[in-house]
Amino acid sequence: MSTNVLAFRRSGFTLARVKGIPVTLGYTWLILAAMVVAVYAPVVQRSVPGIGAGASLAVAALFAVTLLLSVLLHELGHALVSLRAGIGVRRINLDALGGFTEMDREAPRPGTAAAIALAGPAVSLLLGLAGLAGLAAIEIGTLGWQLCFQVCVANLLVAVYNLLPGLPLDGGKALQAGIWAATGDRWRGYRVAGWAGRVVAVGTVGAGLWLFANRWFSWIGLILLLMVAFELWRGAGGAIRAARMGPRVKALDAAALARPVAVVSATATLGQALAAAEGREVVAVDGRPVGVLDRASAEAVPADQVDAMPLSGLLRSAVKIPGLEAGLKGQALVDAIGASGADRFFVVDEGRLTGLLYTADVVRALR
Repeated sequence: MSTNVLAFRRSGFTLARVKGIPVTLGYTWLILAAMVVAVYAPVVQRSVPGIGAGASLAVAALFAVTLLLSVLLHELGHALVSLRAGIGVRRINLDALGGFTEMDREAPRPGTAAAIALAGPAVSLLLGLAGLAGLAAIEIGTLGWQLCFQVCVANLLVAVYNLLPGLPLDGGKALQAGIWAATGDRWRGYRVAGWAGRVVAVGTVGAGLWLFANRWFSWIGLILLLMVAFELWRGAGGAIRAARMGPRVKALDAAALARPVAVVSATATLGQALAAAEGREVVAVDGRPVGVLDRASAEAVPADQVDAMPLSGLLRSAVKIPGLEAGLKGQALVDAIGASGADRFFVVDEGRLTGLLYTADVVRALR
C-alpha cells in the first residue's frame, strides 16, 4: 500500500485506546454511516410494523455503530494475536472501506503470519453465528430480529469475503504464509497471493455490476463495492512490488550500509573533531555516545572559529538513537528498523561502535 493511500486511510481522530493501541476512526466512516442510515432506515420502517420515521432513523444509526464495533472486533482479533506473538501493533484504523491493523514488523514465521491473518475472520464468524443464534431465539418481524439478521449477514459476509485467497485480504495473507511454509520463500508467497488479489479485485467488480444489473444493489452499494475493489487492486499491486523487492531485502547488510564513524571526546573542539573525522560521521562520547555532529551547524561556523569552537554546542543528542548489531542482515534488519521507527542507529560489533546507519540509506538500497 502506497504512502499516500496510508495517509488517506489514517486521516481521522483517535476514538479509543485498547491495550495501548490507538484506534483511529477515519472521517470517511462518517460518510459511510450517513449512507447506511439513509438506505437502512426505510428498510426498518417497512419491516417493523408500527415503527415511526424517527425511531427508524435511530435504529439505522444503531446498526451503523454495530457494524463499526464488528469491524473493530475483527481488527482486534488480528492485533491481540499479533501482540501474543511478540509483534507490536502501531494502530488500528477504521474507515469506510473496513479497517486495517498496522503492525511494527512482519511475522518471523509463516505459522505466525497465518494465525494473525485468520484471527480476524474467526472473530467475524463468531459474531455472525451469535447473530444467527439471535434469529432463532427472537420472533420474526420484530425489531430485535431485524437487528440480529443484519449483524448475522454482515459478519458472515465479512468473514467469507476476507477469506478469499488474495492479498491484501486475510485469506491472501494466509495463502502467502502457506506458500512461504511450503517453499521457504516469503517473496514467492507475496507474488502469487498478490496476483490472486488482482483476480479477486476484478471478480469483485464483476459481481458488483451483476448485482446492480439484477437490482440486488443500489448505486450506493455499487459505488462502495467498486471502492473496495480499487483498494484491493492497489493492495495486490503493493504485494507484487514487495515480491520484486525480495532479492534487494536479502542483500541488506547493516555493517555494509552503515556510514563509518570517528569517535571523539565530548570535550573536543570542532577543529579536533573534523581532523579526526576525515569525512566520517563524528560521534562524541563521554563514557557512552552523547551526540552526533550536526554537519549543517558545523559548516555554518566561521573558518577562523573552527579550531576553538566547542563541539558540545554542535551535537544532535544521541539519547534516542538505538543500537543495532553489525551482523543484522536481510529481513531481520528490516524488522529491527520497523520495530524501532528511528531514523538512524548506532551499529555495534561485539560491543564496539563501528558505524551509523540511516534508515534513509536502507530505503535507498531497496529502490
